[in-house]
Amino acid sequence: MTMQVQGLESTLKALQKIQPEVKKQFFKDAKKILRVAVDEAKSLYPVEDATKNNGGLPSGLSRTWAPGGRFLFPYSQEKAVAGVKIETSLSKKKDAVLTIVNKDGAASVIDYAGLNNNNALGRALNGLANRPRVMWRAYEQHAGDIEGEMKKSVDDVMARINALEKLVIL
Repeated sequence: MTMQVQGLESTLKALQKIQPEVKKQFFKDAKKILRVAVDEAKSLYPVEDATKNNGGLPSGLSRTWAPGGRFLFPYSQEKAVAGVKIETSLSKKKDAVLTIVNKDGAASVIDYAGLNNNNALGRALNGLANRPRVMWRAYEQHAGDIEGEMKKSVDDVMARINALEKLVIL
């Protein structure tokens, strides 16, 4: 579930030119609102020693794996937690103005393995939780609160724009 606000991107771009501090404050407030989902996501990543004693993670996740020279594994909870970020963008190339992402490759694999196809790693990780295992679950647990707070924040930005328009017209 995602929240879409028509015209928010163009409004924020206009604010960037007219009142950049309002845009900055919106992003600051939005990051504060999303913090609850970020903190939840960070708490959902399993510890590395879960690979021992059948703790849920396949033992292969503790081995080095670098397909094409890009190191994805070994998995580290510390790196997974550090990789969770909130990104902001006003680019037309992006689908969202605000996105919660994980920059750690191993964490992303744990979250989404087996999502589009039924593979051994995905089946092994389903013992932790069904897919997606971390990021969407974290958001969905707090979606109502996040959307309510974001609506208030967007309404505040729109009210500022309307007040500015009235000033310009007068």
